[in-house]
Amino acid sequence: MAAEIGLARLTEAHLQELLRATRAARARRAALPVATLVPADEPSHVFHPGGGR
Repeated sequence: MAAEIGLARLTEAHLQELLRATRAARARRAALPVATLVPADEPSHVFHPGGGR
């Protein structure tokens, strides 16, 4: 299965790049101020039937 999706061709350099990217993404997520989030009163996207506007 790994060969079918191209994972058999990863080099050590590829793995190191993936590790750096993973660490950077985790650091960005950890820095988000999620402790102060509360449920919204309305959806972030409001849809309406087509036409008219």
